[in-house]
Amino acid sequence: HQYWVDETDDKIKPYVLLGGGPELFVTLMLLWLIFVTKFGPNIMADRKPLVLRKTLMVYNLMLVVINVYFAYTATKWLDYGFKPLFDRLPARNQWSDKAVAEIPDKIIYFYTKLIDLFDTIFFVLRKKSNQITFLHVYHHFIIPVLAYMALKLCPQTIILEGVCFANSIVHTVMYIYYLLSIFGPWIQPYLWWKRYITRIQLLQFVAYGVAILMGIYNGLHTDYPIGLRWLATCQPFIFFYMFYRFYVNSYNKDKMQ
Repeated sequence: HQYWVDETDDKIKPYVLLGGGPELFVTLMLLWLIFVTKFGPNIMADRKPLVLRKTLMVYNLMLVVINVYFAYTATKWLDYGFKPLFDRLPARNQWSDKAVAEIPDKIIYFYTKLIDLFDTIFFVLRKKSNQITFLHVYHHFIIPVLAYMALKLCPQTIILEGVCFANSIVHTVMYIYYLLSIFGPWIQPYLWWKRYITRIQLLQFVAYGVAILMGIYNGLHTDYPIGLRWLATCQPFIFFYMFYRFYVNSYNKDKMQ
């Protein structure tokens, strides 16, 4: 507890979930995990699935707007592509006026990753258990955890900015697909591009992996907490493996059908 309090910059401390120790955030994530894997499915076992059509339309439209906003906002964080991607990272106590001004948007971006958790809650309420895979749960669990750690320990790092940019583009496409799919069977023939969402995700993980390996080679991350460095370093490779397996299995199944 005390480590997280001491290591949190004073500029971050006023914000909900981020100011003190990790107890409240960890509790929230564990409650979500228990609900979507055990408690929720048990509650819904003898109940009819909820439809939630209008709720999902509003939810997916909201996330399209959110991700479009952050895709654009992240380009400003990255100086529209002119910010050197592999330059020496700023020290953890090194703050420019621009970095300070970016804090509120970065905090909001973290909160949107918690909004994403409703994806799985809606799957539970609609009894779409086939959608609640290990990949899905892991993805929705680890992203808020990484965002939390990054904001607590090194909110001015370009790593957070680059991830926000790429992730927001992918999620914009993904939530557009989810939004369109709600309109029923008549639109399904026009959603043939679903598999390309996974391809974009795979390219995203390749880009992350290359950037992280180049950063390690050039010694760019030595000033940042070692636990966060290793946790972040592993993720592109873990995600690429899981998403590649998902893509291959889904594609082969489609071919057989």
